Amino acid sequence: MSGENKEIDKGILNGHDSIVSLPLSAFKLEHLTLQTATLRKNIALETVIDFTDTKKRDIGLISPKELMLHFERDEISDADKKTISLLTSLQSLDCYTLKTALAPLKIKVLDSNIFNLSSSMKTALFPLMSRITRPLIQYLYSDQKFGVSDTETLLRLIKDTEPIKVRERLEIMAQNMSVSLPKLIESLEEFGDLFLSVSFFEKINIEACSKLDQLALWAEDGIKNSNLRNDSSAQSQFSQVERKLGYIKSNLHSRFDHLGKITQIDWEEFGANDFKTIKREILSQQANLAIALCGVVVKTFEWEKQFPSAGGSPQQCLEFLSQDLSMGLENLTRALPEIE
Repeated sequence: MSGENKEIDKGILNGHDSIVSLPLSAFKLEHLTLQTATLRKNIALETVIDFTDTKKRDIGLISPKELMLHFERDEISDADKKTISLLTSLQSLDCYTLKTALAPLKIKVLDSNIFNLSSSMKTALFPLMSRITRPLIQYLYSDQKFGVSDTETLLRLIKDTEPIKVRERLEIMAQNMSVSLPKLIESLEEFGDLFLSVSFFEKINIEACSKLDQLALWAEDGIKNSNLRNDSSAQSQFSQVERKLGYIKSNLHSRFDHLGKITQIDWEEFGANDFKTIKREILSQQANLAIALCGVVVKTFEWEKQFPSAGGSPQQCLEFLSQDLSMGLENLTRALPEIE
């Protein structure tokens, strides 16, 4: 049982680009140690508090209910307890679903960067982002050549009204949508961010599903092509996991295929209803994608950590499948209902 195993992009594991963790320093908390801790999805896909990089690193990862086992009774204020409780109830931790989820909770945010991708991530998304935005750029700048090589420039071009011909085309679009030019620019800027979110989740999906394929082959090798091939219990466990992983990957593929189709837009005929429909479709997909991709990233990263060379005995493989991989896997399939 061996194979090449490249590491998952660390940007989606930690920092503002992460979909599996969230720094508590971004929120108003009174306790200094809590301020330096991190919320993280554990192998069971539960949100826990990670003290690994704090002065109380020996605490490790704990659930909110275990918090007071490690601190004095009056050491953590009721306000901090409430904030932690609310934050750990969040279904996903990525920058796109986070803002919507936090809105009704009235939690004081100190670092608004948690709602945005980093410049380095935007740069990494350029190949995917340029594919989606190319039809719009061609419509606005049809007779001009641009050596665009980064996402930030793409986003600036979308909302640039200075060139006369661009302004004329934007005015036609504004008429089609029955809005003012400034309102159209706002809408295009919002579209740019929506397209960026699609690119972000697609990048994670490409990387994570590649790891998922490797994991599935490793599991098949460990269970079906070993001394466990005649173990009916082991074969049953493998079949269940294989079915769930197959469903998750297939469902994600269908979702991105759908998003790919709706983002291929005829900008000359683009109207207000089109904008509303596409916006609604993308926003409705974000939560499902965030939950599912978070789970896939957590599971594949744990597999890489435990089996860095895709090695291990058949028994170790079975234990990983039946314990670490299976925990919370059913919740991932529920987060991905069939695409109609």
